[in-house]
Amino acid sequence: MNPSDFQAPKKIEDNPVLVSLKKDLDYYNDYLIGFSREVLDSGISKYPIFVAYQFGGIKLGSQVLDHKTLYTQWSINISALEEFVKKGIVDRSKLDEFKGQYKDPETHICVFVVVNNDAGFVYYPYKNL
Repeated sequence: MNPSDFQAPKKIEDNPVLVSLKKDLDYYNDYLIGFSREVLDSGISKYPIFVAYQFGGIKLGSQVLDHKTLYTQWSINISALEEFVKKGIVDRSKLDEFKGQYKDPETHICVFVVVNNDAGFVYYPYKNL
């Protein structure tokens, strides 16, 4: 992903690789709600973003769920839009566009999915809200 190019969010159902992510997101649901609310309630950001990856360490946000210790396929870091802008992943000139597409963090999780050399945003509804 070219950091200067904003791409519209992908749908999980449209990508077979992301189907395994859906399974882990459902499993992590209650934890993700809690982490998101912590970011929102503490005033850190109005735009929490989770980073999902399967291999290696990602130097983006802070790890909150490790697939190795939880016997799942995906590890999750918590971050925020501000860090994505600071690191050039979301270009400042595309900030309004990103915010316009960002879904309500009380009902949806925003996930930056990293797979090999590709990455993109997906939104997934929390279950049981």
